[in-house]
This record gives sequence, C-alpha cells and structure tokens, in this order.
Amino acid sequence: MLADRRSGFDWQRVGRMARRALTMWLLIDVAFVFLTPILQLISNSLMSVMDFYDPTVAWIPRRLAWENYALAFRALQFPHALRNSLLVAGVCAVAQTFTCALVGYGFARLRFPGRDKLFVLVLFALIVPPQTLIIPLFILYGRLKWLDSYWPFIVPSAMGMGLRGALFVFIFRQFFKGMPWELEDAGRIDGAGPLRVFFNIMLPLARPAIVVVFLFSFVWHWNDSLEPSIYLDSTDLFFLPQRLSIVESMLESYQLRGTYSTGTIMAAALLVILPLLVLYLFTQRYFVESIERTGLIG
Repeated sequence: MLADRRSGFDWQRVGRMARRALTMWLLIDVAFVFLTPILQLISNSLMSVMDFYDPTVAWIPRRLAWENYALAFRALQFPHALRNSLLVAGVCAVAQTFTCALVGYGFARLRFPGRDKLFVLVLFALIVPPQTLIIPLFILYGRLKWLDSYWPFIVPSAMGMGLRGALFVFIFRQFFKGMPWELEDAGRIDGAGPLRVFFNIMLPLARPAIVVVFLFSFVWHWNDSLEPSIYLDSTDLFFLPQRLSIVESMLESYQLRGTYSTGTIMAAALLVILPLLVLYLFTQRYFVESIERTGLIG
C-alpha cells in the first residue's frame, strides 16, 4: 500500500475508469441494438430498385432516391392522415390523462364501500387482452351507430378507460398513494372538498405521472392499427398506420409497384414514425425525469 502511494498509483481512480468504460460499452451496445433498425430504415428508404439488387450496396445507396419520399407522401395522403392522427391521438391522450388521474385519485385517497373490489376489476381489465373484447365492442358500437366514426376511440378515453386505460389508472393510483396525507389534511382544514383538493393540490403535484401517461397514451393511440381497422371503413378517416397498409396497393394503381415498391414502403414507414420521433426529441428530458419519479423502473 505504501509502495503504491509513493509511486503515485491510484487504484480507486483505475476502478472508476474501468466502471465508466464498462458502462459506456454497455450503453453503446444497447444504442446499437435500438438504432440499427432505424438507420437501416433510413438507408433503405433512400435506395433505388437497382440498389436492392446490387450485392455491393449494403448501407450507402449509389444514388439518393428522394422520389421514394415524394411517392410515399402522395400515397399516404400525408397531410390529411397526419391531421386525423394528431386529432384523435391528441384528444384521446388529453381525455384519458385527465379521467384516469381522477379515477386513480379516487382509488388512492378516498374511502368508499367496495373500493378494493372495484380496483380488482380494474386490474382484471389490465390483464384481459383487448383482442378478446373486439367482437362485443363492435356489436355495442354498431348499436350505438358509432361505427365509421371517431367516437369508439374518444368516448372510452373520456370515461377513464380506452386503450391501456387500466394501466394509466394503476399508475395514477400508485402515484397518489405515495403522496403525504398532510397535504389533504391542510386542504380540508381550509374548507376544501375532495374535488378542490384534487384540482388545486394533488393534480399540480402529479406532473411526472401526467407526462408519462400522456406520452404513453399518445404513442399507443398513434400506433394502434387493430381497432381503427375494425371500426373505420372510410379511407378519409384513416390514420397514418392504416394508410401505410395500403401504400402498396396505391403504388399498383400508379403502376409503379415494380419500380419503387420497397424503397417507397420504407420511406412511408419512416414518415409514419417521424412525428413520434420529433415528439420524443422535444420531450425526452421530461419523459426520463417523469419515469424516474413515478417509479416505473427499478
């Protein structure tokens, strides 16, 4: 030990550097796994048909085929489908965030008969696969004359359920359950009722859970293609993922399938996920902080 000190060799510093190098290596490996498909998608979207048949072309195309994006933009009817997706995903995410917060607060902080039994039903809704409910829901929405409209997506979200609604209720319940009771006691001393305590005290403090639930709800509604393919028939109401499924048939109608098919489909797929990438780019810091504070990791 004395010899190490005299020679100026710091084993603790070496250990810290080794741990940093190991952490960096693991992060690079994880980033490679997640980024490789996206980079491959970008590369393929810029390839012409000759590049796909050329064995010497792996990542970098010989010529950037920007016409793939022009054809994909037209086949997707991008502005119209983007407006539909933003409208429904945004409205559903806002409505679901508010109503699930209200329901989660009731399960966490209010005492009423049958509270735990009702929460078991919520957990049951979380476990049951949504595909098993498609036929009963289709019959119900048909009787309500909601088919071929956006009501099957908006109304359930406004009622605290909808796509992954049970999970969001669970997240808010766990978040509100961990907040100190002194906050509510102080509000009640000032004469505030349960709703006023929720809106004025609890909801402003629930920003981490609100950010997580809103982003999850928005992304899941954006990416969902099962329910829209069942409830919607008019192509004017289609969302971007649904338009992606008919890009190939649109290319056939343009008589371009054999010339631009693969690159155009890749370009269309990139256009579909591009708004989500932009959203995550601007909200990444808040999202990571909210994930840590809500305890969804670890």
